[in-house]
Amino acid sequence: MIRGGGGGITSSLLDTVAERVIARIVGPMSLRFVFQPLVAVLLGIRDGAMDAKAGEPPFIIDLIVDRDNRKAKLAGVLKSLSKTIVIATIFDMIAQYLIFDQVRVIPAIVVGVFLLSVPYSLARGITNRIVSARRSDQISESARL
Repeated sequence: MIRGGGGGITSSLLDTVAERVIARIVGPMSLRFVFQPLVAVLLGIRDGAMDAKAGEPPFIIDLIVDRDNRKAKLAGVLKSLSKTIVIATIFDMIAQYLIFDQVRVIPAIVVGVFLLSVPYSLARGITNRIVSARRSDQISESARL
């Protein structure tokens, strides 16, 4: 167990969380930490390209700035990632059982959502920027001709 400087309950909780995260990374089924974010990146690229073609702003910026459509955007993301989140959560629950001989649903959901949402959001925004920049370059190039 990782020990801190006697911080009481908070230190003990952080130690437990750190141990469980490390056990997940190096334990059975650790390849999911590669494949799940990879799938999220591919879905983000797909959705970012569709956003750019529709003239939408980058995903994270739009999520922060556009309060009126925030719920609809999040619902769309949830729809896009729902099957993948379920699979990621099930994989984490299996890994928990193999590593700890018990299953905790809330941590499995948190790990599944985190493994997907961060790479998905970044890939979607970056792809939108790249595709939008290429489209504007093509438009300006065709205007010169």
